[in-house]
Amino acid sequence: MKKYRTKHRVSKADLRPDRFQQFTEKVAELYYRDRQRFLIVAGVVLVAIVGLVFVIQNRAGGNGVNTEAQLRFTEGLGMFSQGMFDEAEETFRDVAQRFGRDDAGIRARYYLGQIHFHNRRFEEARAEFERFLKAKPNDPVLAPGALTGVADCHEETGNHLKAAETYERVWHRYPDWPLASDAALAAGRNFAEAGAFDRAERLYQAMLDKEPVGELAENLKLQLSFVQTLKEKF
Repeated sequence: MKKYRTKHRVSKADLRPDRFQQFTEKVAELYYRDRQRFLIVAGVVLVAIVGLVFVIQNRAGGNGVNTEAQLRFTEGLGMFSQGMFDEAEETFRDVAQRFGRDDAGIRARYYLGQIHFHNRRFEEARAEFERFLKAKPNDPVLAPGALTGVADCHEETGNHLKAAETYERVWHRYPDWPLASDAALAAGRNFAEAGAFDRAERLYQAMLDKEPVGELAENLKLQLSFVQTLKEKF
């Protein structure tokens, strides 16, 4: 999977809940989330930035944010970023249960899904991802990852057709997400695993029509050839 680098200089203008939360969650999404495992990078730096920003933004209070929920969520994110998954799970679960209607409680569901997936508790992971998506289907940072997480769980439990259809939804619904093409490729792979060769072929061709040149295009040509060979055999 390709790695995406992000650069961000934290200024006074950035010390606001929305901008900062998008930044920290994008770091978590792009660095910590891999299909089969977490890539734990720069955890100490992330925790230091999180702590600094929350101290500053909550010093005056009265900003409409549930301070306790956000602080607990931040603690969980810090543990998550350092690979302390058992401790992070306990913290996120506490946030989700006590502050279920708050933004922090909803987002905690996403990270619970990630932790369950990491621990190969796929049904629990899928349930948490789906709870998050029900509450925040249009979240630009976490919703694509949550829907992909649902697809990952279907794939890991052998439901390849359902996995393929869900991965394909990611590609259609979140076309600007950096990993949208990876999701579409996963859809094609799972269609093939399910024996739905025609659907895999149509998807690969649609992707190729959309992006006819480049590294992805060359990969798609190989996948198309492979699927067409499978069709002839089966």
